Amino acid sequence: MEGTTKALLVAAIAFIGALAFLALAVYPFQYGPVESAVLAGLLVLVALLETVLDRSSF
Repeated sequence: MEGTTKALLVAAIAFIGALAFLALAVYPFQYGPVESAVLAGLLVLVALLETVLDRSSF
């Protein structure tokens, strides 16, 4: 995979994480900023791990 493709993929995952952070910080969830950041970070981490594991060969 080229560097540009990887950068775009990581940027897309980060953007989705930012949207998740905003979604968790507002009604109906009403999590605080710390809880929202932790949950969104975990979602981004899982997405990145899935991407890395999907691209690797064992």
